[in-house]
Amino acid sequence: MSEIALESIVVSFGLLIDQQLINLMQNYRFYIIIVFLIGAVACVKETGQESPSNTDEVSFANLEIPNDFDFSTTQNIHLKINSDNFRNNSIYTYYYFDDANNKMTIGRGAHSGTSVYNTHFILPTYVKEIFIQKDAAELQWQIKVAVSSEYVYVNFDENTPLTKTFNRVLPETNNQRKANTCEDYLVATNGQGKSFTIHQEDDYSLTNYPDIERSSWAMAYDQSTGVMYYDVKGKLYKRTLGEATSTLIATIATSSSELNNGYPRMTLKDGKLYVGDGGAYAIIDAETGNVLKNISVTNFPGNKNGGGDLVFDSEGKLYQACSGGLYQLEFNADTTVYNAIRLSADNFPYYLTGIAIDRFDYIYASTNESNSKIIKMDKSDGSFSIVHTLNRKCNDLAAFICSDDDFAGLDSDGDGVNDGFDEYPNDPNLAFNNYNPSSNGFGTYAYEDLYPEVGDYDFNDVIVHYRHNYITNASNKVVKMESKYIAKSVDADYNSGFGIELPFKLDSISSVTGTTITNGLVSLNGKGTEVGVSNDKPVVIVFDNQNAIVSGSDIKSSEEMDMVVTFTSPITTQLLNFEGFNPFIFVLERGREVHLSGKQPTQKFNSDYLNNGADVGSYKTSTNHPWGLSIGHKFHPPKENVDITSAYNNFSLFATSGGVSKANWYTDDSGNRNTQKIHLDN
Repeated sequence: MSEIALESIVVSFGLLIDQQLINLMQNYRFYIIIVFLIGAVACVKETGQESPSNTDEVSFANLEIPNDFDFSTTQNIHLKINSDNFRNNSIYTYYYFDDANNKMTIGRGAHSGTSVYNTHFILPTYVKEIFIQKDAAELQWQIKVAVSSEYVYVNFDENTPLTKTFNRVLPETNNQRKANTCEDYLVATNGQGKSFTIHQEDDYSLTNYPDIERSSWAMAYDQSTGVMYYDVKGKLYKRTLGEATSTLIATIATSSSELNNGYPRMTLKDGKLYVGDGGAYAIIDAETGNVLKNISVTNFPGNKNGGGDLVFDSEGKLYQACSGGLYQLEFNADTTVYNAIRLSADNFPYYLTGIAIDRFDYIYASTNESNSKIIKMDKSDGSFSIVHTLNRKCNDLAAFICSDDDFAGLDSDGDGVNDGFDEYPNDPNLAFNNYNPSSNGFGTYAYEDLYPEVGDYDFNDVIVHYRHNYITNASNKVVKMESKYIAKSVDADYNSGFGIELPFKLDSISSVTGTTITNGLVSLNGKGTEVGVSNDKPVVIVFDNQNAIVSGSDIKSSEEMDMVVTFTSPITTQLLNFEGFNPFIFVLERGREVHLSGKQPTQKFNSDYLNNGADVGSYKTSTNHPWGLSIGHKFHPPKENVDITSAYNNFSLFATSGGVSKANWYTDDSGNRNTQKIHLDN
């Protein structure tokens, strides 16, 4: 080093050194002193002259965090679903696709009636769209909807395209029903003399049979004998389906010349044929062709009573679908007058030619086109969906219907949910699994344990993975919550426990099981919740000392811990309120609680910690930095003493933007992770 350089160093310390003193620097002992001074200068940080290249290594502690930001990576969703068609016995399933394009099922529920279906669940904030699947009447629809706020509204109507035109769901584990060969199908004819069956369970495939007489517009089918009855210009015929010859039964003689010249409507019940055209109806003995009753109709405007067909449901109620929509026809006392009750709100946009009904009392209809459409209809309100288009015209429909005995146990527990959708088919109190964060994923709470002092911001001292399954009944209320927890740590010297303050009252809880207790820091009451806290906000303790239950090398891990919270009476998903869960760790003692940013402590908290550290309230530092993070995903922790901003490249943008930018900072999307600085927890 030159004398000039040494002199400049000395001057920088404000020392008055003459040339003779500089010359003495050749002395060994004095040189040691100068080396010390040089080292001291090198350790002084000149904040006003920091190199721009250092900005890439800014630590989490130096970031400016918005005042109201709580570092949440999840959002609460209130989902509302309305159905204008097939409202009854609907099953809704909701899911999303994660960053790796895995389907993440959130939950499922059942619904009937005109009211709106409501549910609440938690969703990662980076998820911008969810999928709602509706299963009803052995049909399936799906809607993709954008997530732009807490509220998501979905409406299924007649314009919603079908994703499956036949979807009978049966439990795969029930071998008896898997082997069942009974099949509902439609029997059909047209005016060109074609007879055929339509197999809705086999993608609406057709089976052709020998031709019948031409110009037949009305047909009925007796599945007990396999006989078709059909009209040709007032002549009544019968034929066993599949045979090549027909038998003329009679030329009918009703009081209506319109009917006597042929008619478009016919159905069968108890050996009697019910026929109609316009406002004229009659009941005919199927075996003899004798007219048993001539019938008129009231409350049925002529301009709405065109075309269509008749059918009975399983309860013996008579329906007519025609140009004016769907009607129920009620008999008077002596069955000589029908009173028409309109069920549809609108006219049908298609001219209908035939209708039939299946074993679930859903109506199938055909349209008057060269390539007839097959429509499936809800008998309660006439709402419908087009399920298939034939390669021919269809002028009338009837049906072969499997009996309930063919599907014995379809609802084994009698809760109103088909066994194929019921995830607890033998328990009438349980029906559906619903998940937070998803059926096959874990969420994470990650904490620093030096509270009330700030830590090294590697967030790896106490890590808790969780998955909640809130099991609902057929009324979509939560009966119990089955939670799975895994405790993890990278290098924690302190013993910490973990608990959750719940957002509903103690009297809602019947029991809590699954707490892992290894020391005497906590006590539980008879229900399994912690004693000494408010009954308005009960606390469940998952474990009391993670160091006693974890083992391993890079990442120490516990076994899975299963906890079950059973409710006194089923509660709504809104009352369950995952967003109101208040998870926390307690370090070395029960009163040293560490919560997520913005949360409040329980009654067990020792408030002295607020006056002896960096916490200025609500578990934030004066610069809004937290001691804990909640991540709606499995978190791969930074290595020991590695700042989270170094391990996760986009965490800084997430934090400084208040969560607006890089909401998926923790996923394995390109550029998110610095894998050399994290422990991949696979």
